[in-house]
Amino acid sequence: MKPALARATLALATACMAKKDQAWALAMQAELEKAIDAGKPLRFAFGCLFASFQRMPMHDEGRFTLTSHGFAIGLMLPVAALQLGGALSGVSRFLSIGNFAAAGSLQAFFLANAYQVAIPLLAILTLLLGVGHLRMAWALLDRDWPRVETTAAFLLAAAITSIVLLGLLDFGTAQALRQGGIVVIELAGLNVLARWHAELPEAASTEPATG
Repeated sequence: MKPALARATLALATACMAKKDQAWALAMQAELEKAIDAGKPLRFAFGCLFASFQRMPMHDEGRFTLTSHGFAIGLMLPVAALQLGGALSGVSRFLSIGNFAAAGSLQAFFLANAYQVAIPLLAILTLLLGVGHLRMAWALLDRDWPRVETTAAFLLAAAITSIVLLGLLDFGTAQALRQGGIVVIELAGLNVLARWHAELPEAASTEPATG
């Protein structure tokens, strides 16, 4: 059990290293086998992981990894949790609907029917936004930029649809506008991260050769 956990820990430490430090990673793997024979694999593996974490802010690949994880965990996942919670708890609790027309009027009749149709639709849109944020965060951490771009386009369309629907039904649009603003901020941040990733040595080395 301990050797397996030590190898997994060392694999994580290796993943946090810059490409130029791969020789050091190979040396650590050789040293790990010696530590396993000596009966101290976890101490050695966690020491390597700590050293790797310390070096991450010192190279561009490490800074990108820390920034992208912070962006996904610190912004995208909380937004997804808020949207999923809103969808599962009932969108009507999170929207300021306002006062309807007096009961018995023709306007009140049509508004009531419109609201009955709109609330489930808004719940579905909010649920899709939450799931989309989870998918986009996963794609970001996986550095799958085509999937990030596709999901971002879907989220923007869903956010615009929510704003338009709320506006047409005369609901309170403040929350929808805030969510739309968050999506715009996320798209701007993802654009910066995509450009940054394209400039990393590992991204340049994986580009197909032309000519």
